[in-house]
Amino acid sequence: MSEHTVKPESKMHRVDDRLHLVHYVTDEKGDRIATVTLPLKVEFRLEDVAQLAAGACVMGLPVALTEEVWNLGETLSVGRTLLVLLLSVITMGALIWGLFYGKRINEFPGSFLTRAISAYIVTFAVAFLLLWLFDKAPLDDLRVALTRTVLVAFPASFAAVAVDFIR
Repeated sequence: MSEHTVKPESKMHRVDDRLHLVHYVTDEKGDRIATVTLPLKVEFRLEDVAQLAAGACVMGLPVALTEEVWNLGETLSVGRTLLVLLLSVITMGALIWGLFYGKRINEFPGSFLTRAISAYIVTFAVAFLLLWLFDKAPLDDLRVALTRTVLVAFPASFAAVAVDFIR
């Protein structure tokens, strides 16, 4: 069996209107011996919103139903709530960078920002909706409602990004 030299030849192509990275494996003579196609999830699409919402429900629902979140939402200070929000956004951004973009971040900076901002907005909205459905997001006390939403959105954001990446 002869040894093959892998020459790093990769190109981006659209397949079924989706961006893919195509790797060509060639031997010493330059003859193509294999082609590997990997989908690139660097473009944010409407279907990603649905995947984010589904993922946020996976983790957000059990957290939204815990009395600990309800109690903590009443007592947590605004400063600490903002720290949780900041930690959530930074962690979500890091996950999105690592799972979707990595070294290609410079090629798609606008898509990264769109995905990161949209992912948190969708997760936050799902968390608020879940709390509101269970009458735990009191609209007459927005501080409590928003604090509880931030607390539920924190773990829900990780599941949202994971489900979006898997599909």
